[in-house]
Amino acid sequence: MESVKDLLVEIKEKSELIVDLAYSALIFDSEDMAQEVEKLEKEMDELVYKIRIKTMLAANNYEEAEQLSGILQVADAAKNIANAATDIVYILDMDITMRPFLPSLLSQADEKLHVVIVSKDSSIVNRRIGELNIEAETGVRVIAIKRGKKWIYDPEGDVRIKEDDVLIIRGTEDGYQFLDKVARGEESWD
Repeated sequence: MESVKDLLVEIKEKSELIVDLAYSALIFDSEDMAQEVEKLEKEMDELVYKIRIKTMLAANNYEEAEQLSGILQVADAAKNIANAATDIVYILDMDITMRPFLPSLLSQADEKLHVVIVSKDSSIVNRRIGELNIEAETGVRVIAIKRGKKWIYDPEGDVRIKEDDVLIIRGTEDGYQFLDKVARGEESWD
């Protein structure tokens, strides 16, 4: 059974991921990513519900309940972030001519979101993310992988990169350029 601490960690990680995917959906005009954001919002609702129940059960008296109220505030804030991310993807429902500001607005960000497609000739095929140490080596972080119709969110170090994986990354432009060349097989990782 998950502890309150475990639930808080999961809520924090999902909050970061849902915002990244919401902006990715906008940048890449992806209904598929938008649907994943909506799915993650539902998962966030379940996590917030679980943490509320656990917190209420943990309080034995008024003083303990008062001390635990901060946890509920954090959970509510995370739920608000998830709701806002879902609102962001609703912009995709607007006519494309009504949202011309998005590319210029998002291009000014320090860290950018990109899509990298892994070819069969890439030196990173069948290698683990942790083995490659992608974030430290390139300055970009793999925030999600689309493998066929399946999504892998916030992939752990033991996840292997496969041919035709679509990597959603966040980070520096230089890191993206290098990883993109490696993924296309134009440069070697080693």
